[in-house]
Amino acid sequence: MLEEYINEENTKLLMIAALYLILFTIEHYTPYFKNRQQHLPHSLRNLALAGINVLLSTLCFIVIIKHVCDWTWENQLGVLNQINLPPVYSLLLAIVLIDLWQYIWHRLNHEVAFLWKFHQVHHADKDMDASTGLRFHPIEIIYSNIIRISIIPLLGIQLDHLLVYEVLLLPIILFHHSNIKLYERLDKILRLITVTPHMHRLHHSDIQSETDSNYASVFSIWDRLFKSYTMRPIEQAFNLGLGSRYSEKKWNRLYGMLTIPFSNKRN
Repeated sequence: MLEEYINEENTKLLMIAALYLILFTIEHYTPYFKNRQQHLPHSLRNLALAGINVLLSTLCFIVIIKHVCDWTWENQLGVLNQINLPPVYSLLLAIVLIDLWQYIWHRLNHEVAFLWKFHQVHHADKDMDASTGLRFHPIEIIYSNIIRISIIPLLGIQLDHLLVYEVLLLPIILFHHSNIKLYERLDKILRLITVTPHMHRLHHSDIQSETDSNYASVFSIWDRLFKSYTMRPIEQAFNLGLGSRYSEKKWNRLYGMLTIPFSNKRN
């Protein structure tokens, strides 16, 4: 089963790589933010950080997550194991519950000062594109995985549930971080169901009230339900990043991204 899980992870990485190359090409020819001269170098820096995180997750967490899922199933722990549902409906409910947890966890990363110190590495990117969706500090990856491990028995998550959710989540994350221009009508229709590029761009706005909104990962309903949804016309100009903080080029190099949480700048 572990070998099957690792094979699934490898397949997922190949799928993400293929999708990323497609989005990179679209960003190059039909960008929302134009006149960017450093698309490739910027992306490679973010991907270098993502590579560290993939290695970290593979070495430290894949085996643990698999065993915790097995232990949860064997002992029939958690919400999903207390509800007698057919496998398909159990999977659908699991996806909804995991995505709700993603919303809560993302919001906590903005509202808890310690968590924000590391999550701001993701938001410090002033040139957001698909690669930004993979730009996270390794320490954030570590504590996010530890918390996820504790959530598995609470919700009764099975390994198949996680694999299906991640196959759904990762392409959407790349898509809504991408610097591609969608027609407003299309973006408006899509965001009735899921998170779109324009909806998530506002989450990366340098205006704090917008940064502290639009937390959803897959289903946009959570922001409407919990009153954290914000929107503005798609053609209205705005800036990304954290204002003047970390605007210098050094903070967007690999070493700079790794040291942002430990800098003396106000968080």
